[in-house]
Amino acid sequence: MKGLLRGATRALGTATIAFLTSTSTVALAQTAPEPERQGQAAGLEDIVVTARRVRESLQDTPVAVTAFSSAAIERKFATDIRALAGDVPNVVITNVPGFNAASIGIRGQSTGDIILTFEPAVGVVVDDFVLAHVQTQLFDLFDIDRIEVLRGPQGTLFGKNTVGGVVNVITKRPEKTFGAEMRLGYSSFNTKDVKAAINLPLADNLFFRVAGSFQESDGYYRLTKTNNVDFIPMDVPARGQRWGGTRYFSGRAKLLWEPGPDTNVLFTYEMLRDRGDSPPSVNESPAGFLFDVLGFPGIQTTGASPFDTGTTLCRGNANAPTCPGTLNGHRINVDGGYVRVEHNMQDIGSLTVVGGYRKVKSSLPSDYTGESAYLFVSTRDDTRDQYSLEARFSSDFSDKLKFTVGSMYWGQKLDANATSFLGFLRFLGDPTALTDPNLSTANYKVDSYAAFGEAEYKVSDPFSVFLGGRYTKEKKTFSVRPQVRRSRVQAGFWPEYSDKASFSKPTFRAGYRWEITDGVNNYFTYSQGYKSGGYNEQAMSATSALPFREETADSFEFGLKTETADRRLRFNVAAFYVKYDDLQRDAVVPFIDPITGLPGQETRTTNAGKAEVYGLELEASAVPVDGLTLGASLGYQKAKYLEFFTDVDGNGTNDDASNLKLRNVPKWTANASANYAFPPTDWGQVSLNADVNYQAEYESVTLNAPFTQGEARTLVGASIQWADPTERYRVSVFTRNLLDETYRVSANSVAGLFNFTNYAPPRSFGIELGVKL
Repeated sequence: MKGLLRGATRALGTATIAFLTSTSTVALAQTAPEPERQGQAAGLEDIVVTARRVRESLQDTPVAVTAFSSAAIERKFATDIRALAGDVPNVVITNVPGFNAASIGIRGQSTGDIILTFEPAVGVVVDDFVLAHVQTQLFDLFDIDRIEVLRGPQGTLFGKNTVGGVVNVITKRPEKTFGAEMRLGYSSFNTKDVKAAINLPLADNLFFRVAGSFQESDGYYRLTKTNNVDFIPMDVPARGQRWGGTRYFSGRAKLLWEPGPDTNVLFTYEMLRDRGDSPPSVNESPAGFLFDVLGFPGIQTTGASPFDTGTTLCRGNANAPTCPGTLNGHRINVDGGYVRVEHNMQDIGSLTVVGGYRKVKSSLPSDYTGESAYLFVSTRDDTRDQYSLEARFSSDFSDKLKFTVGSMYWGQKLDANATSFLGFLRFLGDPTALTDPNLSTANYKVDSYAAFGEAEYKVSDPFSVFLGGRYTKEKKTFSVRPQVRRSRVQAGFWPEYSDKASFSKPTFRAGYRWEITDGVNNYFTYSQGYKSGGYNEQAMSATSALPFREETADSFEFGLKTETADRRLRFNVAAFYVKYDDLQRDAVVPFIDPITGLPGQETRTTNAGKAEVYGLELEASAVPVDGLTLGASLGYQKAKYLEFFTDVDGNGTNDDASNLKLRNVPKWTANASANYAFPPTDWGQVSLNADVNYQAEYESVTLNAPFTQGEARTLVGASIQWADPTERYRVSVFTRNLLDETYRVSANSVAGLFNFTNYAPPRSFGIELGVKL
């Protein structure tokens, strides 16, 4: 480790000196150049982030952070955070296969499961409220002030489930003057977007803002399969019908009250109503898998396009005799209420109190096979209540010492039930497979308490050290009724396994900041993080209903952040090493059905191994001439298991699987972009934007099954925008995936039965009209 850091120090120092003394312009910026002031040429914006729970300059923050301003987000013309991943080194953001849920990977750590009781490995925080599950982490990007992607464990100030990092989202606050904005967009796949926001000053100390976004599309898959193999109650779509479309409304209302000059209180109401199609899947079952043997080969065998697929469409619900209601689509309701109080005590510090409640109710009927043949159709209905309260005090009253201390309560309650029709069993001699589905339920409750603090002490004028810690204590209760045929349930046979456990974990962070010279800052950080222990809702026996332990991370990071005096050039570099212990991994293992006494299979979660990841991240931005902003980023990471024992072939015996690769870890990521604003004229201003990003291949499932890899791709996007001289009206034309790359982004391989995968959208074009008042 010491050798790695010494080598990194020499390499980064040499690279920085060479970069700052050269006349070349390497750069990608997520920010717009500042306007000219008093005749001074424009430079890069001074980015302010809250990566350490206080507002400070990006260049002074001893954390590897990529920040996106609202202008940078708007230039993406994107629906959700997946579009941002290409700009951040060593980051993957895609969907969990078969769901509109987030699968985020940062520095070798990720969550790619939809299991309701699993907590994510990368924290997603919106206005200081943690989104507890991956299901709603692909949030809408309208009316966002900025997004910060923090790489590496953040267990001290952000708490549990941040072993990979944090996506920190800050939405726009009410302003003190009237303002309004509307955008109308139309793009490929019959995608219609309507976005609007209005800001109203209600009194001298009371301000209101409401914003909403609506989208509807047909989807980019086509249903071309009508392979009905016997009589099935199914609504067969017209051949070639588009599927996988969106239909949702997302809104946020905020009321800001300032009872005094040093105090403000912000009330927020959030809502989401999602009524999109059930996400289609692609059948990529390899030769020899059960589906292939039964006459449903994957596209690697048939040569079909991944965008030509099939799905079982029928009317019903979780209690219907034969159909869980895939025609209903995925229905998700979110309602949340939040309060934030900030009070500044002059010459002492500031107190922040944030509390909230969020309710998510989902009904998710799906066909996971890519065939319209009733092979595996299921639904899951769940309700998740989440609540939290955090208070923290920050102070820099001393020239030598500044600190943040706080405490937090976080809790959630989950109730879920699932219905699954294993239709493929009718080909194996079970005639009741379409009329006697499997039923299961799960109940889960979490109460989590934490106390934390971090202090920074200035040893000398250019050199500071910092130390932080957090202690978390949790109590979890769990109950599951495993998958049992409906007929057995009606006959009174449905076992229930219950358990409860307590978990506690301290995490620490320490390091230094050193301002080597004006515009050149060096830092070193040791930080810890952990992913909470817990339960697996897919438990089928008393053994698999027992808890698994926390997954932990120890990270070492060395960085340089540099900027020229005129802010024309910025260059940041980070080298890191992370060691993960007690990795939580799933394995399908045999077991004896407690009711029938027959052998079966179940998914069991254990702490199965250790891994290490090390790498390098470079980010640069520059304004070589007025109006032109350039940028670039590069990420390299090498990950490997140090120890990994799991049941690879399902025979009940653990195997040495340390030769496998970690999922969601592309070896290389790279990005470059350019934005040029032509000088304004009497008829307005035109700006051009282009970006290209590359991501290497990565594994998307734990056991590295064939035809499940996230494929390497190079994406090119571009836009042109015109704004009138008052900047009130705007017209934008844009394209995404200009090279029309076809590439797999996520997959699941089901125990030798079949693979189902998802692909990214093909090339698209769009236009957006905007007006601001």
